Amino acid sequence: MMKCFEEYLGPYPFWNDGYALVETPYLGMEHQGAIAYGNEYKPGYAGNTNYTGGHEFDYIIIHETGHEWWGNSVSCKDIADLWIHEGFCTYSESIYVECLNDKETAVDYINHNKKYVGNKKAIIGPYGVNEEGSGDMYQKGSLFLNTLRHMVNNDKLWWQIIYGLSNDFKHSVVDTQDIIDYMNTKTGLKLDKIFDQYLRYPNIPVLEYKAEKADKKDKHTMFSYRWKTDVEGFNLPMRYRVAEGEWVTIQPTNEWQSVKLKKTKASDINFDENGFYIKLDKQ
Repeated sequence: MMKCFEEYLGPYPFWNDGYALVETPYLGMEHQGAIAYGNEYKPGYAGNTNYTGGHEFDYIIIHETGHEWWGNSVSCKDIADLWIHEGFCTYSESIYVECLNDKETAVDYINHNKKYVGNKKAIIGPYGVNEEGSGDMYQKGSLFLNTLRHMVNNDKLWWQIIYGLSNDFKHSVVDTQDIIDYMNTKTGLKLDKIFDQYLRYPNIPVLEYKAEKADKKDKHTMFSYRWKTDVEGFNLPMRYRVAEGEWVTIQPTNEWQSVKLKKTKASDINFDENGFYIKLDKQ
């Protein structure tokens, strides 16, 4: 575990304090240098490996150790931004899975968390009143980071960004805007509206789409699509493929766009739902 985390996140931030598991009568809690641990050395979460997608690692050890980087080292200025602790830490579980297995297994691990997301309240809470946002900050936060990874579409750069966040902000306090500014700079992209939709609103983006013939004589199908979002000007790209063909990247906006495809039914069009956390709405 420590070898994996140090590879992807940088050196353990508190070697001067040491690292310990302190046995407790409750499941667990992150503490700098000394994690409260009560999982009884069972696999998964209190013996439940459904929670870890069938993987048999000790969830409490992996998750709470991730907090040494996300929460104990890189800390939020206001608990309204507690997703910086919990979203990145939950994502770190998949880092461990990827380190031991491969990217596909890690992405599957992230997506098994969808069933735990309610999307009923914003992840970011109100600032300045000591109030955190939705508990979705754990799993939805991880799904959001997975979405950003697939948007960046450059794993070498992505891991440089994750490593950089952990080390450039080491032993400091940050807020959401600090994270956005950092990622904008490193990617050269404008991610503000994407962060806003996933973190400041309960709803995830909805991709409306349809496939229909322009007329009976036309052998082509008109494939149309647009984003339905709370944030105007939402600019997340999307990948689709027809049947088992090659992935194609499109740039949906809040306005309808269309592209001609050869004899294609709407049911033949597949979207990268493992790479992007979205909702589909076939018109």
